[in-house]
Amino acid sequence: MKLFNIIEQIVFNTYEGMVRILHKEGESENMAELLRALPGVTTVTNAGSSSEMGAMTFKVKVISQKEGKEAFNAFKTNATSKYDNIIKIEIAEETIQEK
Repeated sequence: MKLFNIIEQIVFNTYEGMVRILHKEGESENMAELLRALPGVTTVTNAGSSSEMGAMTFKVKVISQKEGKEAFNAFKTNATSKYDNIIKIEIAEETIQEK
């Protein structure tokens, strides 16, 4: 079987959802760029922030072979393990939509 035939059978899904990032104080400047660098993340749009709470909200779009909730949980695991300035990630599961 040729590689093209194998690749042709792989199905990727795109999901979009809202994510709140709780971060260490004063370390939010490049948060969107850091999130964009994670595997599977295609776009990150800033939807608001609260400097008093140390929180930022983003609309995140991911591409994955997994289902939506599982894909966003993988995103959460990758982000928290890779970046020390992230305290907590909250995913609004009711906002996850397939695109």
